Amino acid sequence: MAAEYTPFGLAPATRAGAVRADGDVQVHRDFVDFVVDGRPLLFRLSDLDAVSPLASDVPPAIFAAQVRGLLLETEAPLPGGRYVIYGCPECEDLGCGAVTAVILRDGDDFVWRDFAWQTGDHADLERNSYRGIGPYRFAGAEYRAALAALLDGPARPR
Repeated sequence: MAAEYTPFGLAPATRAGAVRADGDVQVHRDFVDFVVDGRPLLFRLSDLDAVSPLASDVPPAIFAAQVRGLLLETEAPLPGGRYVIYGCPECEDLGCGAVTAVILRDGDDFVWRDFAWQTGDHADLERNSYRGIGPYRFAGAEYRAALAALLDGPARPR
């Protein structure tokens, strides 16, 4: 699998809450964003109102399970080895839509590929792929260290 190494990191991020003109409330969410090649991955997905599954308001056990999933310590939650990278900030339901990707291990490295917008159990890569996003190959030690730090300390935003 050919892909150059891409730096991986994490950074605190916020989806600001607000009251919209129609009176609906937009929920405030603090989360940990994925930094890929020095830039938040969310910024590469134009005009997407979403948060990573590493949100500060999820219970600690669920947060830890999300991290362990990204470390491939648990089964993929979606068919085809797909993981939710960004989801709906209001309900986190796949039916609202989510950015998903295949995450796999290649030797010691981690690879994120086949990014797609997904609203059901299966991603339609022909119609809903994010062309030009990925694949990303992350050095295993850097990737594991960044994610494991979330399990070790109080790095979660509040």
